[in-house]
Amino acid sequence: MIRKLTVEGITVFPGRESFSFVPGMNVIVGGNDSGKSHLMKLCYAICKWSHGGTRRDLPEVWAEEKRLRQDLLRVFGTHELTSLTSRSVPDCRAAVRASMEGEKVPPGSAELAFHFSAGQEEDGLRITTVPDRYVAENCVFIPPREILSIYPCYVQAGKRYPELLDTASWELCRALEAEPAARPAGELHQALRLVEKLLSGHLMRRNGHFFLKRHAQEPLELNLIAEGFKRIGTLGLLLGNGTVRAGTTLFWDEPEMNINTTHLPLLVNILTALCRAGVQLVLTTHSLFLLRELVIQLAGEQNAGVTRRFTGLQPMARGREGIRVSAGTELSDLSYIDSLEAEMEQADRYLGMGLGETGSAD
Repeated sequence: MIRKLTVEGITVFPGRESFSFVPGMNVIVGGNDSGKSHLMKLCYAICKWSHGGTRRDLPEVWAEEKRLRQDLLRVFGTHELTSLTSRSVPDCRAAVRASMEGEKVPPGSAELAFHFSAGQEEDGLRITTVPDRYVAENCVFIPPREILSIYPCYVQAGKRYPELLDTASWELCRALEAEPAARPAGELHQALRLVEKLLSGHLMRRNGHFFLKRHAQEPLELNLIAEGFKRIGTLGLLLGNGTVRAGTTLFWDEPEMNINTTHLPLLVNILTALCRAGVQLVLTTHSLFLLRELVIQLAGEQNAGVTRRFTGLQPMARGREGIRVSAGTELSDLSYIDSLEAEMEQADRYLGMGLGETGSAD
């Protein structure tokens, strides 16, 4: 699990910024261009690199640098490290320090520090602190792009030209190839049951394609299923084959995407069940409804033991570079939530038209 991250000169973060993560629910809040997806992808790339370190054949630092460089480029889908540096700083030097923990990996034993500079590619990345131990637990990234519909094409292309696909989508396809395992127990079973409740059925794979099977109905082709349901179904498949389990770090970019608000309370119920099962969740969102539902459910007695952290990202005022960061254990700790400001502004305009008044018509 990732616990701490300090960045400087990375994409939209020209200055030094530090982030903390908890073992349970981590929510990154921000509008478009605020850097929330960049922050999540950087965390995922580091976790993936650390997890891969348990299977390394070449322990030399130069080999670890080469592997980390490749993970960064493929996770971000870029062709050069220069694309990941802050453009507001000439000849920018990007620096990252991360701390991870896990089973048999006590605090302080999995520290990673590296840096790279714009314009220096093949030999530009240098690791200055190598972890004493590598984290064995896996990590999973569910991207905004719905993957199940294009799964057959992705698998065929990925097996022949894996370097052409972004790592998150390719690794997700590989995880979906795993055969169903024994039905999970405890809170993981509860999460899977809630997924099936939301879908009114479960997803199944047949001849390399996915279908939705509902009670007393023939399997329904996936192209006939609502977009948001496919992403929820993806989580169900990962729970069913044991990919998402206790100790997993699950990165989910905007889980509310293409989901009707009537389903969001059940979605949050699924998310909190995962945290109670020992899954570390890192989510991004700009949905005010989802945020409020998280606050409501996390306040419940059954979630009293779920650690939580909210991180808010807000672009600086026009003409200034960088991102303003605020964080805390409560949503109210964030200094600014653009979706809240937008909703209040719209409410004022709506009420100003007199449409918010109730009354009977003659």
